[in-house]
Amino acid sequence: MAPFPQPQTGQVAALHSQRWFWKLQLVSWLGIIVTTFLSLTFWHSSVEWPHFEPGNTLFQCAIGFLLSLLLKPIFDVAWETPIALRSFIYLLAIGVISGIWTLVRMEAYIYLTGEHSLWAEFGGWYYASLFVFLFWSALYCGVKYSLLLQKEHDKVLQVAAFHEREQIRRLHAEAVAKEAQLKMLRYQLNPHFLFNTLNSINALIRFEQAAEARDMVVRLSQFLRHSLTEDPVNKVSLDQEIGAVLLYLDIEKTRFADRLKVKLDVEEQTRRALVPSMLLQPLAENAVKYAIALSESGGTIRIRTRRSGEQLLLQICDSGSPEDRAEPEAEEPVSTGVGLSNVRDRLSTLYGQAYSITQSRKQSGGMQIQIRLPFESRESNKDNNTIEVTA
Repeated sequence: MAPFPQPQTGQVAALHSQRWFWKLQLVSWLGIIVTTFLSLTFWHSSVEWPHFEPGNTLFQCAIGFLLSLLLKPIFDVAWETPIALRSFIYLLAIGVISGIWTLVRMEAYIYLTGEHSLWAEFGGWYYASLFVFLFWSALYCGVKYSLLLQKEHDKVLQVAAFHEREQIRRLHAEAVAKEAQLKMLRYQLNPHFLFNTLNSINALIRFEQAAEARDMVVRLSQFLRHSLTEDPVNKVSLDQEIGAVLLYLDIEKTRFADRLKVKLDVEEQTRRALVPSMLLQPLAENAVKYAIALSESGGTIRIRTRRSGEQLLLQICDSGSPEDRAEPEAEEPVSTGVGLSNVRDRLSTLYGQAYSITQSRKQSGGMQIQIRLPFESRESNKDNNTIEVTA
């Protein structure tokens, strides 16, 4: 059996100031008085015990009460010693105090009765005294251990509550850091996209295509207004995200006209799926920059969405540039710059390991990017908006 936890000095000092000891004294000695009356006075009074027995019982218990006060400091001093030494000291103290109480009880009885032959029964009297003080000591140690264990339990609860508060603070700090990282990554897209678009407007102006440049500025302002109204941390429905990427592609159509074609293959049940805002725009921008802009005949950008079990599948591909068609067996896909790197970082921050993104070259030419995410959806509710996570 594991030993009881050893109390600290401060704990013992705190226990001294409590009133539990006096409650123990009152309860234990009242119990001894009642037991003595019931087992001796009422049972033997008519045969062996004289009429003074009630007063004698109260006197003996009063002496025992005072002697038990001497045991308390001895027990407290020995409390922090090793268990073997402590047990020896306790038993020795109990034996001595029991002997003293036995002598006092017998002297009082001899004084009241004049029966000097009583000393032959010393062993029986001592046994009864020893039993009483062993009972008292067991109560004292049991209550004291119980109180100390309760204090240790309270400390454990306090430590657990402290660690829980620290955990909450740490999670909050991580959430704040994650939110800041998402905002940084999300806002990184705005100057990147804006830089490319302004270059396109500048090119239109240089070639004296004022109407197209003016139309592109108007569409650019609409797109920026849309991007600013979206919280960079919150997710949006896939339907909204596709609307945003189509708004961007409308800006590019001002520049490329019929050279840029867009085809959508959106599964109906995926329209309510939640995705990070501005997820598809940087991928569409890469397709425009590395495929459509490099081809005199232009090309097609395809966006396809599917639900696969508890995952959302997003695909965006382009028809490629002339170089892609000339070298269909190229082993490594051409880098797509800031856009794909930004998307990877944002998905990693949001989903940890619960996502995948792959980039590959199609046999017919062009680049294909495929993203797999946990399928999350926002169910419409008249009272409130709830998010259903089915992954």
